[in-house]
Amino acid sequence: MIKNAYEFLRPLIIWLGLTELAWISYWLLRNDSAGFGYTATVVGWFVALLAWMAWVIHGGRRGLFLKHTRWLSNLVGAVTVVAFSAALFMIVPGAWEELARTAALATTEELASIHILRLLAVGTIIKYLQRQLPLHFFILGSLPDFLFAISAIIVTFPSGDGFVSREFLIAWHCTGALVFMGAGISMFFSVPSPFFIYRSVPDASIAFRFPMLLAPNFTVPLFMLAHAFALVKLLA
Repeated sequence: MIKNAYEFLRPLIIWLGLTELAWISYWLLRNDSAGFGYTATVVGWFVALLAWMAWVIHGGRRGLFLKHTRWLSNLVGAVTVVAFSAALFMIVPGAWEELARTAALATTEELASIHILRLLAVGTIIKYLQRQLPLHFFILGSLPDFLFAISAIIVTFPSGDGFVSREFLIAWHCTGALVFMGAGISMFFSVPSPFFIYRSVPDASIAFRFPMLLAPNFTVPLFMLAHAFALVKLLA
């Protein structure tokens, strides 16, 4: 029983997702002047995301996402997380205004630092080298994500008297969000889907299996929300 629980919780991507969720929640709760309604919204968001993560793990272990690749299952999951988060803060009265005030409290270095976690994309590079992922996923997904993580180190720890402009940061955060599009589309190149191009060995089916499916359905949407939070500050 204990061994089974350990194996269930062992995948690093689970802890990556929980770290992201805690990191973003910390940002969201730093506004001491925010009212109870805003705090309750953040707590509700946190609980809802935990429930979503549990459901994704359950569905993934049952093969649900792999069974429905033709319906763009992983992309639907990513859109669900982002759309729910945006809608929640826009619908709750006053929550969006408090969110903007909270974003203003964060430094640009803090907002870049979370993306250093994307160095864990090296895991998918290793899977490609082990012939568990196709070349197109490495080119469109793994490599760009890993390189962006390296750029996050540079932005987080600027050297000398160099100054990173607001315009550069806006472009940088937009680029970081767009980087995920390559991997998102590549997932469907070699499995039954509207984007199916050709049969490859290996195919991208591992991206629809637990634990890797947590990337498109949980960790990637959280990184996208981190970019969105930064843009709320930068565009204010």
